[in-house]
Amino acid sequence: MLISALFGFFIMGFCDIVAPVTGSVIVNEFSEEQGGAVFFLPTMVFFWFLFLSVPISSLMNHIGRKSTAFIGYLLTLVGLLLPLGMGETPSLNWYYAAFGILGLGNTFVQVSMNPLLATIVPAEKMTSYLTIGQVFRNTALMLVGPLVTCAVYLWGDNSQLAWHNILYIYAAFTLIGGILLQSAHIPEAENRDAASFADCFKLLRNKVVLISALGIACFIAADIGVNFVAGKLIDTSSSILTSTGFYICRIVGTLIGAWVLVKISDVKYLRWNMALALVLCVVLFLWSNPVAVYTAMGLMGFAMSCVFATFYAAATKAEPIKANAVAGLMIMAISGGGVACPACGSIISMFDGESQMGLLFVIACVLYMLWASFKLKTEEENA
Repeated sequence: MLISALFGFFIMGFCDIVAPVTGSVIVNEFSEEQGGAVFFLPTMVFFWFLFLSVPISSLMNHIGRKSTAFIGYLLTLVGLLLPLGMGETPSLNWYYAAFGILGLGNTFVQVSMNPLLATIVPAEKMTSYLTIGQVFRNTALMLVGPLVTCAVYLWGDNSQLAWHNILYIYAAFTLIGGILLQSAHIPEAENRDAASFADCFKLLRNKVVLISALGIACFIAADIGVNFVAGKLIDTSSSILTSTGFYICRIVGTLIGAWVLVKISDVKYLRWNMALALVLCVVLFLWSNPVAVYTAMGLMGFAMSCVFATFYAAATKAEPIKANAVAGLMIMAISGGGVACPACGSIISMFDGESQMGLLFVIACVLYMLWASFKLKTEEENA
């Protein structure tokens, strides 16, 4: 029963593979004139979080958490397999449709998975299991680079064939996850009234909630953006491995963070990590040799490991009675990831293809999160 829920976190990570694959693989399938349209592909994944997270939450109250997750699995499976239908001729329309369905499925999974886990594990151990869930999610992302690199090695210069074969692997994982979910007996919690859009947006009157929601949007955007740009800084077929180091260190950072945050303030820890992230952005901006890029990306993964949890916790503590509405708002904020690739791609185009210029967008996001770490501390002291 528990493994079926944790497997859901693994599948949850599939939507995040789109950004590194777009920047390192898919963009090479199309002409330079089509580059702007290619950069909008990750937007199709994150677009749904803004508009559908709250309605899906309401639907979940009627059909249950397990059924909601299973719908997400089915849509994810379709989204992963759809690009295989285009054959050997690349088609942006097929990619847009596939990633749109993948994002829709992932919205169902994101909305249902945390509540589903809450029905399985004791309340006092919830934080620990959520941490384990994030490890499963980051493992899915960590595997993308090695799998694509191995596939390119096996299939040579045909990068489309190489990464399409990766889709079979992820589709198989999704199928296994669906079977595990359906075979598990998961008790359904008593239905409660879901938060509406109005309930969620009213929370923005609270400064802490507003700062935290924008913080999560910037975090997701920076996460997607830095992985998108890093893959373009190294001009080799293995450049996608930069995301592997990023997510390995993120897993390590998540586990270390779970221990550190017992001893120090989460906002203070956020401040240290964002200061480190800012320095690393500057390193990536100034140096593009492989050693510097791989090292900086690994450390960046560590710095970004506990950001989401900190902003989420700050918002929940600010409005504890309205936890459901807070959850809906935070999931909507994930849609901020949709602007990352178009923004980074546009900046790169403005500077005649200088890839490191895309980091200006990431730096802006990190600067906001650094500012937010000081502002949240002030708001806590004034509360």
